[in-house]
Amino acid sequence: MTDPLEPVLPKTDAAKPEAPKSDAQKPDGPPAADKMEKLADEALEAGRKITESETGRKVVDAAETMFDKAEELARKALDSDAGRKVTETVENLRQQAMDTDAGRKVASTADDLSTKAMSSEAGASAKKLWNTSLGRNVGTGAAAGAALGIVIPFLGPIIGAVAGGGIGYLRTLAKKSKPD
Repeated sequence: MTDPLEPVLPKTDAAKPEAPKSDAQKPDGPPAADKMEKLADEALEAGRKITESETGRKVVDAAETMFDKAEELARKALDSDAGRKVTETVENLRQQAMDTDAGRKVASTADDLSTKAMSSEAGASAKKLWNTSLGRNVGTGAAAGAALGIVIPFLGPIIGAVAGGGIGYLRTLAKKSKPD
């Protein structure tokens, strides 16, 4: 509906001036993947000072040993009888949930949200960061730390995730500081 007090102007075929491009549209930098790799390299370079002292090298080596030991223990736990039983039970519970309308609806909603999140700018950045050794080690360490934090009452998942992420960072430093 038009406003009776507003004059009616004749339509023209004149081309509209093009709107200036926003910063997000300007191609003045390297692709985002390169940006993520550059940020990861800068984070490692900043932490490299840790490896310059004897104490720092010991801390970094200890973090790498802890990370390797945690991976070994997780593999052993999953390969044990109890680990296989837990895995089987979880799969059975998942299948039972998927056999219900509510379970299928929750799974569908989760898939939709996951797809939307990963197609967003933040999701794309997260994928690019995961493709760096720093991103994988920090992410894996944070996830393991959060899981361990759930089991250890005084630790908690948030503190566990931070500690695990830190250990993942130190592990990356250890691998980067060793000559090939």
